[in-house]
Amino acid sequence: MPHYIIKRLNLPDVKPGMVVGAMLLTEKGRLALDVGTVLTENLIERLVNWGIRVVDVRLEAEEPEPPAWRGLEVNPALLERQRKFDHGYEDTVRAIKTSFDTMRYFREVPIHDMKELAETSIDSLIELSGVVNHLHMARRPNDYTFCHSVNVAVLCGVLGRWLGYTGEVLKSLILAGLLHDVGKTQVPLSILNKPGKLSSPEMESVKQHTTLGYKMVRDIPGLTEDVLFGVLQHHERMDGSGYPFRVPGEKIHPFGKIIAIADIYDAMTSDRVYHNKVTPFEVVASLWREMYDKLDPGICGVFLNNVRDYFLGNHVELSDGREAEVVLMGQTAADRPVVRANDGTFIDLEKDKNISIVKLTSA
Repeated sequence: MPHYIIKRLNLPDVKPGMVVGAMLLTEKGRLALDVGTVLTENLIERLVNWGIRVVDVRLEAEEPEPPAWRGLEVNPALLERQRKFDHGYEDTVRAIKTSFDTMRYFREVPIHDMKELAETSIDSLIELSGVVNHLHMARRPNDYTFCHSVNVAVLCGVLGRWLGYTGEVLKSLILAGLLHDVGKTQVPLSILNKPGKLSSPEMESVKQHTTLGYKMVRDIPGLTEDVLFGVLQHHERMDGSGYPFRVPGEKIHPFGKIIAIADIYDAMTSDRVYHNKVTPFEVVASLWREMYDKLDPGICGVFLNNVRDYFLGNHVELSDGREAEVVLMGQTAADRPVVRANDGTFIDLEKDKNISIVKLTSA
């Protein structure tokens, strides 16, 4: 089985015949070259004209010899980092629950507390190595609304850094992620916690949370316009199919576009009363397929290209019952990486379509 590595090269070092290893986007977020494209002199010249400076190329390497198999073992250092994360995470979720209870019963946002959480507790979580993996292993389904707010704030902070945000702008983005669902405190709990499918009127009630949240925060002194638009527009979509105002992509604030991606990723990887979570591998593959219609492709591309790095070393359960470790991300689909099963065999899931990942067991 061929074994590949992905290597980032400066454009002058890229040669004809090399294969593109990660999707290339122009500065405007348009697809330049897709994964698997064989580069030619003409294509390299186009990359120069498009202003692309670096290219991830796929290089073939020798297949590593599997070590004497002792079963799948979790690194003790990873367990210690997870323990540290869990402690801070649970404290933050409890604080968010208190703040949300205040908002539900008094219709007032405790903005000082929310800012303090964003700038201290959330920022501390973001600083921990492997934070995206820690989020996957810290799910608490009974506290979905509160966990979701914390998770989206963390993901916004991580994605914001990948996009180059720093200082006050990054702080505002994290705060916007933390506040994005405050409008749900004004939606009846009987609807939010309903285990079955929502009726059309109930769904419309839920959709009002964006405008309700905006009204709750718009008059708070010191909140930037960035934060307000993030709360209002995180369910708007690039093709104009979102809500509350069905505005097209050019009218959606960058914070709205960023929170939308964080919101979708966390919602799909979380257990909810009416929806069982799917693996992060499936979510990333789904976002790759659909990001050109609904989501900002430039921002989404940055998120997906970076978040895939967290999946290496994850332990998973396969559809045939075996446990396995992810050893190489697939070249075309994130949900079909190369894995090493607990019997020592390597499986390229892109080639063996009869086997799939059904569960993330350890990150």
